[in-house]
Amino acid sequence: MFDANHYRGRFAPSPTGDLHFGSLVAAIVSYCQAKANNGQWLVRIEDVDETRVVEGADKQIIKTLRRFGMESDLPIIYQTDPDRKAAYASAFKNLEQMNLTYPCVCTRAILKGTDSYPGTCKETQVDLELPHSVRLKVSGESFRFADLFQGHQSQNIQQQCGDFNIKRKDGLFCYQLAVVVDDADQGITEVVRGIDIMDSTGRQMYLNQVLNLPQPQYAHFPVITNVLNNKLSKQNHAKAITSEDPFNTTKMALKLLQQEVPVLNRPSQAELMAFAVTHWQPQKLKGIESIVY
Repeated sequence: MFDANHYRGRFAPSPTGDLHFGSLVAAIVSYCQAKANNGQWLVRIEDVDETRVVEGADKQIIKTLRRFGMESDLPIIYQTDPDRKAAYASAFKNLEQMNLTYPCVCTRAILKGTDSYPGTCKETQVDLELPHSVRLKVSGESFRFADLFQGHQSQNIQQQCGDFNIKRKDGLFCYQLAVVVDDADQGITEVVRGIDIMDSTGRQMYLNQVLNLPQPQYAHFPVITNVLNNKLSKQNHAKAITSEDPFNTTKMALKLLQQEVPVLNRPSQAELMAFAVTHWQPQKLKGIESIVY
């Protein structure tokens, strides 16, 4: 448990469609973890990739969360808000001033077959008239963290991915930069998300380090998969949670998460969520990487 006066968690969906069961479980896990620590739970709409935004998806996500008894404790922020873009630009400028960035004209075709960026443009004078991204120079150190669900982890980003993009060729800031700036500005103390995003952690810890931002703790819970072991996702055409009964759907989620489910005389979503928080047992998820739905 963390200091009850300071815990702050978040749920940060991308508005590329309504919540499916897998993303709903992510919301429930982050909500229960925050509330069980007497903390605040914030909702952030991660629309930094404006090219993938589906009109109205943000409102539908918020509506679905509300139906399931989960509302942000503070005003919801959007990464496309002008003040957020200004915050990313400020962080980007700081990295430039530290001589940690360089332009990159590499295409996917050029990098095909490489797992870690080979530094092709690092020491080269590139033509800035060509479409180019901006990469961040990385160090060779390993970043270690104690994950609440997955135990001790170590990631060497030089080996894992090499210098990575923080600004795209179309001028949009990349997720890795935006998320660390948002987490710091919102005072997030623990990042609760699926294990499928865990390989981003080292990059985000590095950005926090060079930008002198606080390092949150991490908790990567098991992803929900289908019987073919494919993660439930929009890319895999997971069905949106639109008309499903919140009470029964939440009970199913809690059972999959190996949590205690109450016997209520009269179905009440508010009582069910309150029970889930009071009886939240994160230790039941330790060491588990996936759960079949």
